[in-house]
Amino acid sequence: MKISIATFNVENLIGTDKIIYDEPRPRYNVQQYQQKVGWIRNQLLKMNADVIGFQEIFEEQPLRDCLVGTPMENWDLFVAKPNGKSPVNAILSKFPIINTSVIEDIPFVFDFFDEAAMTSVLESKSIDILIKKFSRGVLKAEIQLNDKITALVVVLHLKSKRPIFPDGLDRDTATYPETAKGSVRSLIRRAIESCGVRQILSDEINKEEAKPIFILGDLNDNDTAVTNQAIIGEEPFRNLPPEEKVKRWKHVFQNCKDVQARKSIENFHYTYIHNGHYESLDNIFVSNHFAELNSNKIGRIIDVRLYNDHVIDLRTSMDRKPIYVTDHGQVVANIDLLDTVPTAPIS
Repeated sequence: MKISIATFNVENLIGTDKIIYDEPRPRYNVQQYQQKVGWIRNQLLKMNADVIGFQEIFEEQPLRDCLVGTPMENWDLFVAKPNGKSPVNAILSKFPIINTSVIEDIPFVFDFFDEAAMTSVLESKSIDILIKKFSRGVLKAEIQLNDKITALVVVLHLKSKRPIFPDGLDRDTATYPETAKGSVRSLIRRAIESCGVRQILSDEINKEEAKPIFILGDLNDNDTAVTNQAIIGEEPFRNLPPEEKVKRWKHVFQNCKDVQARKSIENFHYTYIHNGHYESLDNIFVSNHFAELNSNKIGRIIDVRLYNDHVIDLRTSMDRKPIYVTDHGQVVANIDLLDTVPTAPIS
């Protein structure tokens, strides 16, 4: 059985004549809205995925408008508490969605402390960083893939790299040192959010380790960044006892991009371009149930498809992106579910 899972940052999907953020005028007029809905609809048809995680949904109805006249119109759809004022995540599934939840609160208080040799530079041994909520709620959905397999899908949109400035400063007025501080503030928030996601994932695995997990999202960092690696988890140290390795492997995720790269002669994987930098901000991670070397795997990654022809490098092109086209590429992973599911624990 083949299934396709995807992630799609639609960039500011909201209805006609609606204002977002602090923009002085509505984001889309009637024509622009129709163009955006039509473009997203066509993109979804090209992707032909069975499960899609969306980011930057401001209202539910525009997303439903994108599905009109397609086979996806009657699929299960859940949008995470849309209010028209801030972007949220959503999930669309060909398979039945059994239950959903949205996690707003980071499940711990992050405590910062330094190495012992450096403690003298801190006013106290430990400093609590009181970032209590995710920038966008973490969407969890349980999906019935077939009569044997129920999967957990987690849709993410972590804090962007956009610098966080104090009142009175912006990108045009900030100095380089002030911009550096603003970027680090964003990094701190994104890093704490990634730790929060890691905690949620580990709790889910500890609760029901046989259930496969798909992570779909705009993580706003390169695939090898510390924030992404915090979510994925490092492979067990090779000198650990075998039984300890098995326990740890259950908590390690696979980046579909890496699996595809190992199969490819060349790698052209990017979903976003900023100032000439080609980045993979949009990612699909899968749990160890789909690792090729796992003797008890329930499936394997066939290939990964990227839809990024619309993403423009403004440093080398005279073209300008139309307002109705998203600035992110879409990622689709094709997965082969095995006909027989192992009864032994995943190792």
